[in-house]
Amino acid sequence: MAQPVTVVLGLGREAGEAIARRFEDEGHRVLVADPSQDRIDAAREALDESIEFYHGDLTSKLGVRNAVTAAVEAFGRIDHVVVVPPYEDPDQLLEFTQEKFDKSIGRTIRGAAIALRVVAERMLEQEDLPEAGVERKRQKGSVIFVLRYAAVSSMPGRFSDTVNQAAIQGVMRSGALELAEHGIRVNSIVSLRPSEERATPWSLGRVPLGRAVLADEIAAAAFFLASAEAAFVTGQSLVMDGGRSTLSGVLD
Repeated sequence: MAQPVTVVLGLGREAGEAIARRFEDEGHRVLVADPSQDRIDAAREALDESIEFYHGDLTSKLGVRNAVTAAVEAFGRIDHVVVVPPYEDPDQLLEFTQEKFDKSIGRTIRGAAIALRVVAERMLEQEDLPEAGVERKRQKGSVIFVLRYAAVSSMPGRFSDTVNQAAIQGVMRSGALELAEHGIRVNSIVSLRPSEERATPWSLGRVPLGRAVLADEIAAAAFFLASAEAAFVTGQSLVMDGGRSTLSGVLD
């Protein structure tokens, strides 16, 4: 059986590297792309030598196409894509400037929509997933967005980040509906990251499980959503918040 190919678009601060490692451990061929050479170099040192890397812009159609082309040239196809959008610096509604806000939108929301389109176009050009079970309708592939908790719940001082993360949820849902008939599934993971909790330690008092999610747990969720076991899951957000969304008030 041919090995499936997974592309990770963006390393983020912790999640991207863990996702690449999990998919490679599960027998996938993996390419990791990121606009930061420093992050690429660090990941190259930490990850298996079989993983390919691409350094370049991921917010333009040309940049995403180059990353996809690099994966196709290395492995012959792409089956799954995990998108980790960039972080936005803290800001407030009464302080942000139009120029900064427009740049932020272009880098994150537009980048997410472009990534989804470019990836879908490539998947539609190739044969169905080689690992799809005969008992299921064959699939072209899957796309997973890895988002921060700002996608569903805001905090003070995170205006632009909250707007962008929530908007990517809209990209995911709309894209899932349009691509379902083509056999491409689109989902997201929304998680309470360790970096967010370090920045606002008081918020741990609102997490019943008492901690933030681990990067390896995000990776495991991404692998599930890409797997045949999730063949009937599309347009959904898997929220990993330790029970925070079910809590009214704060814990003692």
